[in-house]
This record gives sequence, C-alpha cells and structure tokens, in this order.
Amino acid sequence: MDIANYDEQVYAGVLGKVIGVYMGRPFEGWQKKGIIEHFGRVDRYVAAEHKVPLVVSDDDISGTFTFIRALEDTGRYGDTPDEDFGRMWQNYIIENKTILWWGGLGISTEHTAFLRLKQGVTSPESGSIARNGKSVAEQIGAQIFIDAYGMVAPGDPQLAVTLARKSARVSHDGEAVNGALVVAAMVSAAFVEKDMETLLDIGVSVIPADSLIARVHHDVRAWSKQDGDWQKTFARIEETYGYAKYGGGCHMVPNHALMVMAWSYAPDSFRESQMIINTAGWDTDCNAANVGSVMGIKVGLDGINRDYDFQGPIADRIIMPTAEGTRHITDCLKEAQAVARIGRRVMGWPEIPAPKDGAFFHFSQKGARHGFQTEPTAHGTPGAGTVSNIAVGGLRALAIDVADVTAERTARITTPILAEPSSGGGYAVMGTPRLYPGMSVELAGSSEVRSAGLTARLFVRAYDAITRKPTRLIASEAIALLPGAAVAVSLVIPDLDGWPVCELGIEIAGTGSGRLVVDRIRFTGAPRYALACKLPRNEAGAIVGWVSDLDISFRGPVRGEQVQVYGKSEGRGIAVTGTTDWRDYTFSANFCTYLVDRAGLVVRYQGLERYLAVVKTADALQLVLRFYGERVLATHPCRWDEGDLHRIEASVRGSEVVVRLDGREVLRGNDDRLGSGGAGFVAERGGAGFRDVVIAP
Repeated sequence: MDIANYDEQVYAGVLGKVIGVYMGRPFEGWQKKGIIEHFGRVDRYVAAEHKVPLVVSDDDISGTFTFIRALEDTGRYGDTPDEDFGRMWQNYIIENKTILWWGGLGISTEHTAFLRLKQGVTSPESGSIARNGKSVAEQIGAQIFIDAYGMVAPGDPQLAVTLARKSARVSHDGEAVNGALVVAAMVSAAFVEKDMETLLDIGVSVIPADSLIARVHHDVRAWSKQDGDWQKTFARIEETYGYAKYGGGCHMVPNHALMVMAWSYAPDSFRESQMIINTAGWDTDCNAANVGSVMGIKVGLDGINRDYDFQGPIADRIIMPTAEGTRHITDCLKEAQAVARIGRRVMGWPEIPAPKDGAFFHFSQKGARHGFQTEPTAHGTPGAGTVSNIAVGGLRALAIDVADVTAERTARITTPILAEPSSGGGYAVMGTPRLYPGMSVELAGSSEVRSAGLTARLFVRAYDAITRKPTRLIASEAIALLPGAAVAVSLVIPDLDGWPVCELGIEIAGTGSGRLVVDRIRFTGAPRYALACKLPRNEAGAIVGWVSDLDISFRGPVRGEQVQVYGKSEGRGIAVTGTTDWRDYTFSANFCTYLVDRAGLVVRYQGLERYLAVVKTADALQLVLRFYGERVLATHPCRWDEGDLHRIEASVRGSEVVVRLDGREVLRGNDDRLGSGGAGFVAERGGAGFRDVVIAP
C-alpha cells in the first residue's frame, strides 16, 4: 500500500516534532502554576520573552533523527537486529558531549545505558530492568526518541512497533517501552487515519491491556470526557499519576498522561494541543514534541499553521550534533527526506528521484525554507527583504521580496552552514561545514523586478583569522536583476587558511523593489583544504569546523617546527573535518608520535566506529578498517624516533586505498564498507602531532 503524499506527511510530522521542542524547551521542567504566572497560555513561542534562543540543540531532536539511521546504516532496514541499535549509539555519540543528557550512572537512563554498551553489554540487556533497575529503566527517554519509527512504517502500526521496541530497549524497559510503542503506533496510523479517538485506540491496542500505560489511557480519556476542562483533568492526573507517585527525575507515566490529555482535548487543533501540553508543564519539550509529531501528520502542513505561523520563526532550522558532523546543521525538510528515504526501503516501495536533480536546497514542500531567514540588519541598517515559500508552475521555490532598496539599504538572507559551539542550550555543539575551499555554490532562479537597478550576489561568511569571529565575508560578482529574466549566480569558495565557512547568504542591492525567486541552490566541486599547524579555534577557544573528543590539544615545537599536538589520555580520541559527501580524495600531513599506543590519519570517517585509518604503532605503519570492530588491511614494518616528522599520504579512489610514507607507497588496501566520509586524526592513549595538512582531489 502506497501512502498518498507520503513525503509531505513526513515533513509535517518532522515539523510538528521540532516545533514542539522549540515551544517547550524554554521552560522545561517547570510546574503548571509557574508557567501560567510567567507566560499565561503558552500558545506561541516564548523564547524571546524568556530571553533564550529559540533554535537550540536538544536531545529530543538529535536522538530521534540520529537513532533512526540504524536501519540505513546496517542496510537491513526492517530486519535490523536488536544489537545493531546499540552499536549505532557507539558510533554517533561522543561520551559526555553529544545527543544525551549526561546525568551520570543511575541518574540519567540514557547515560546508564551508554555505559552498559561501553562495558560490552549488548542491547536489549543494556536498557533492561534486570540490569539497571525499574526506576531507571522506566524514565521518559524511550518515547522522546521514537517518532521516526512510526514515520518509516506509514499505515503499518505493527511494523512501527516492532522497530520501535528494538530502539527503545537499548536504554529502557517496562512501562517506558509501552509508552514509546503507543507513540510509534499513533504516528504510523496517522498517515491513513485522521480521527483522534481511533488513533488513541490504535495506540493503546499495541501494548498489554493490563499495563500501567493502558490504564493511564483509559483513565485520562474518561476524565477528559467527564471534566470538559483540561485543567480539571490535569488535577486528577497530578493526584493519581503525578511526579510524587514515581521515582527518578523524569518518569514516563506522568508525562505520557499529559500527552493523552492534550490529544483528547485538542483532537483537531495543532495550536491548541501545543497550548495544553506546554501550559501543563513537567517535561514540556519532550511532551510537546511527541504530541506535535502525531498532530503534524494528522492535520497536515496547512493545519500546523492554521492559527499561528509556527514555521516562519524557525525557518526549519535544526542543530543536530553527533560524532559524525555532516548533519550537525540541518533542517526539517532535509531530515524529512532522510526519514522518507528510509521509509521507502522499509516498506519495499520504489525509490524516487531527489527533488530538482539533487539540488542541496530545493524548497520542495510548502513553507520550507532550508534555514533561510532575513537578516534584521545589513550594513548596519534595517534589512529590506522578506522570505517566503511560493508555488511556481507546480513546484515550490523560495521568494525574496525587497522594497525600497537603496545604496544604504540592502537586503540579505542567510542560512547557517556551521553552528556556533555556544548554541547548544546545555548540549555540546560541534560539527563540520558542508562548504569547503574549492567547492562552488550555484543558484538558479528568476527575477520579478519591475525595473532595472537591482543586483544579486551570493556570499559566505567565514571565521576571521585575526578576530576569530565569523565576520569574514566572501562574495560573488553581482549580477543585474532584469524584469522576467532567468538568474544564475555562482561563487567559488577560496582558500581560507584552514578557517571554516559558517554561513551562506544572498544579497540584493542597488535601487528599487521586486522579487528574486530562488528555484534551487547546488553545492558542487571537490574540497581543497589546507591547514598549517593549528586547529581553528574561535574567540572563546572552542575548536570550530572539526568534530573532536580530544583531551590533549595544543600547539608546540618539534625539532624547531610548530605542530598541532593532539591526543587522548585514556581510550581512543579523534579530530576530524569533512563530510559524508567526500568520496575520492587525498589526505596528507607531516606527522609525529609521542608517548602513545597508536596514532595516525583517518579517512572516510562516518563516526567513531566507521572509518579507515593509517596508524603508527611501535614498530609498524598499518592500514586499518574500523567498522564496529577492527580489521588490519595491510602492514608496513617501520620504526622512527619520538618526535620525528614524516609525511603520510592516504589516497582513496573508489574502493582502492593507497598510503605513501615520505613519498613512497608502503600500503595498499580495499575499502569494502564505507565509500565516503571525512578526514582527520586518531590517537589511542597518548599524543601525536601534525602540521601542513592538505586535502585535495
């Protein structure tokens, strides 16, 4: 059974999830009384009122759209085994930094499960009551990461439940898993069923009838019909299922009860359901996100924005840091595409072509902006542009409308390419940009100006080497916007001395008014990256443009030359840049070792458990495939003194891997697993050094 408008419905579900997080995050953990006193009815974004950022990194988003990748990473989709869901955690999660709440063993359920996995315990035992105890295993986390499993099994709640159970049990057990299964089943069913009473019936039908979560559903739905006032029902929930009744910091049962209440009282209104779930308090971002994913699919894109513009203020923006930095800056449409791609494989449906011949930004769903927002100021003066998504000949495009542009008043719109390390809102943020020197940005569109006088150009912002702030602007040539004419603008990213691109923008200048319609934006070309001897750091000292879990990192002299010293005192550490878009390239650096077990260069990096490495041991240079375990592909016996610099070059072309040491080929192997990924450095229990890094086609 194919699902009508499947991609659009997935996008609506992703939007609903993300909107819920951004609605509830500013007052996460608050009680209802305090929320009402501070904000009144929360039927809007209140981040600005609370003086906090609206778009931040959050575990609900990062976990949901990362953990679903287990199905694609294994290549087994609906047949992915239980243990692979746990292995995927070890690939994408940097301990004490990304995705999870790192509250400690026995305090944070997810942290506890991560430590079990690290100890060699496999899923589902890693999250079991037998291993971790009932209170820890039944906290809320099982349901907050689960929505995407319903999205990849549209109209098939039983399949959604099968997949969701495997994922939830990596970290949870018991009633926590029951709550997660309800959410997954409702998300799945919402693709074909639009009656809320029926959706709730389907949700509760997939769990044991005598379970506590089933009783919660029965009671809350009955109370909602009797009370006719959600605040009266809330009082009953607090008395019967409130936080005082359950152990731990954030239990599943009280929060799931609030979700049933919101669905019951606002079965057809996205905004009203968000108002109820957020005003009720407790784990607001998690609860609002689960309510939002079901409601988004149920009411659709028009229903989401019927009473309030939920899309405009966020422009689809998502910050999603993981150990693999490619998607740390992403957006709702891109994540919806990724989920739908997996869903088609799970359901056995044929693949469909990527929108607009695979353009990086294509704006192909109603309201989608791929993160583009108008800058409030340009050249220090009020901005002159507005941004919207419009229909053009049966497709969608981005419209930039400008009014009264003058020499002193330009219009700029921008989208992030690299997140600021401080934008995590409590979670560590790191990642790698999608644009590097040597690559090109190509915009195609049309001009709807009333007269000549306006120009358009592309620009990027990068970190400035002096200020270490993202203030350096590199722009293309400006092209004239003529009435009714096609528009093509391109920009080649120049060498940036190792500093990363952090923003992409479009500027409209000159004099006049009108509209630029952006049909698509492509990223083309291969990276040409060079770094002298120091990882780039912003003004606060945080590494930018690289993903790192190092605990040794400084610049120091070796044999009279400055090198970047890096390493990990215990275990294995990495520092990598680049993305999974990188396929065939050569990575070279001058390299030395100190007191270290093994260290070397990494290529085709796809996470902590998926990469190729050229590592120096005490007496050899080895080519190693790391793929949830390790396989040595080739060995070259050699010894060198501590601190001696040697040139190592690793070339990847198709499946062939060739390694040169000081200009001479010494290793050759075959990559039968990866095919693409970033580049960087690895060290195990100790330190090493590098300088004169070059990445080129």
